[in-house]
Amino acid sequence: MSVKKKVARKRAKNVESTNITVTEKMKNNGRYEWLSYCVQGWQVDGKWQRKYFKEKDKADRFAADKRIELMNADRARRSRMTTLDENQLQMAEKALDRLGDTYSLDEAVSFFLDNHRPPEFTISLSEGIEDYLKEQKQAGTRERTLKQKKSVLKMFKDHVDDIDVHACSTSRVNTFLKSLRAKDKISPATKKTWNNYRNDLNHFFLWAGEEDLTTSRPWLFQNPVEKVKIFSAKQIAEQRPQKATTSAKDVEHFFSVLMRWRSGALVKFYALAYFAGIRPDGEMRKLSELEDTLINLKTGIINIPASVSKTKEERQVFISDNLKKWLIAYTDMPIIPSNFDRMNKQLRKHFKLQHDETRHSFISYHVSVHRSVGDVALQAGNSENIVRKHYLNLHPAEEGKHFFSIICDLEKKRAVASLKIDLQGQNHLKAI
Repeated sequence: MSVKKKVARKRAKNVESTNITVTEKMKNNGRYEWLSYCVQGWQVDGKWQRKYFKEKDKADRFAADKRIELMNADRARRSRMTTLDENQLQMAEKALDRLGDTYSLDEAVSFFLDNHRPPEFTISLSEGIEDYLKEQKQAGTRERTLKQKKSVLKMFKDHVDDIDVHACSTSRVNTFLKSLRAKDKISPATKKTWNNYRNDLNHFFLWAGEEDLTTSRPWLFQNPVEKVKIFSAKQIAEQRPQKATTSAKDVEHFFSVLMRWRSGALVKFYALAYFAGIRPDGEMRKLSELEDTLINLKTGIINIPASVSKTKEERQVFISDNLKKWLIAYTDMPIIPSNFDRMNKQLRKHFKLQHDETRHSFISYHVSVHRSVGDVALQAGNSENIVRKHYLNLHPAEEGKHFFSIICDLEKKRAVASLKIDLQGQNHLKAI
């Protein structure tokens, strides 16, 4: 037979006038034993009353309401010096009972004021996002970055039903990030995706919390993203797939197709992407606008100024012998032709090119041939540590030589591997 748990009756703090208490009681029906919560300490018609509850929070709420009920009944006989009217005093007492011993009324009020904006300063997420993106565009944020930010913020806005900016909480942000899915639309998004989306949200809410009279900011006092977890570089690396590169044989076939498709409209773009490692997004468009001043076939150098570079740092790329032949053969063709986006999307889909696959190919083949981490880091605009970590030994030297020997045969309209290309005689940047 089980032993009943003895619990001493305790009087609730600050409610001596009502004596309402909540105590734990073990109930037994002869076969089963369970814990219940007993509220007691008031009288009806001179008889002491008690009521049992299965859940403690329900017992606490009943006890709080009962205390208020008894105190209100006794209010006419009590006298206090206070500036509060009767209604305000009742609300204050009820608030104190609901807070219990966990928080003081001052703490609760402080938290509310820190996390909620008065109604006259509220603004919806859709309006706030619109102002934010306009300012980001004026600040010179890259088009691709703006597009990404807009996509993330719109997804979040739709997820929370376009509530006011100040109403966005940490729990809402966490729920949104947990809802993200991978490309298969089933698996959770990668940790890198989590971090990327978190960073975009964090930047917006930091901006929303800055003081600015032209936009009536701040729109909130507490950044809801601040306490959202962020994954470490090590955790992200565990999920990172190997850098996508194109085999030299496939590159040769790829350019043969390009030469015959749409009169070679995209040959120049991909020659620079594959054989110079220019970033297809952002850098290539800016380079195309200043092609005559930045690509110098006489010196054999492509200058990438800070205004063009993604990293905002100037760099130089040596024009390899095979790239020079491509640039000369297609000198009259623009880097970015009309209808580029539509054609490029169709091409990438057909060949299943992954993001930055052209650039990854350039770096990995360059380091496989020349074995100079410093050289390729200077030309690609990466750090030597990144090159060592992600690009070393992805391809053998022979395949690298094949890659940098691919030139165009205009008569046959196909790409070929030339034995006349002298890879060892080409100039290279030297790391200091």
